[in-house]
Amino acid sequence: MSSRIRIATIGCLVIVTLSTAASGPGLAQEGEQRAPIPQFVGSHRDWNVYKFEDGDQTICYIASEPKKQEGNYTRRGSPAVLVTRRPGARVLYEVSVQPGYTYQDSSDVEIQIDRNKFLLFTRGEHAWAPREADDKALINAMRRGTDMTVRGTSTKSTYSLDTYSLLGFTAAYEAMSEACGGASS
Repeated sequence: MSSRIRIATIGCLVIVTLSTAASGPGLAQEGEQRAPIPQFVGSHRDWNVYKFEDGDQTICYIASEPKKQEGNYTRRGSPAVLVTRRPGARVLYEVSVQPGYTYQDSSDVEIQIDRNKFLLFTRGEHAWAPREADDKALINAMRRGTDMTVRGTSTKSTYSLDTYSLLGFTAAYEAMSEACGGASS
């Protein structure tokens, strides 16, 4: 599976899973909600832009895979970082990390961009910034930086240290905002 298709699939599944969980168990049990198919919008250096329709709403996201993976793990899935834009949601722009494994309960994920450190909270196979202000600060740092490291701990107490390129992030972020009908913040 190509990198672009894998990221599109992972991103869409995460976003749909989160929106299904937020809307309650009824839809998932009745089987009425199908996973939407993401549409590839474009590439900007090391970041890809996608969008899909969820009901009457267009949801967009940008995603990237690490350029370098380190750690003491023996096996893991495909890690990725996503920034999602959901018009009408409580948090308009949201950063999430998927490490390719299940995070250790109550652990934090540390992101480093230049001298800036950010802590994300974990739940299962995902990590997010605790507040909207943290998402904004992280996105601003991603726009200014050239690379970032993401360190997490698995349920087996192994760690991963992934290095992501931020080349093309700003252009992808702006393309995502435009594809979802709004200005970037």
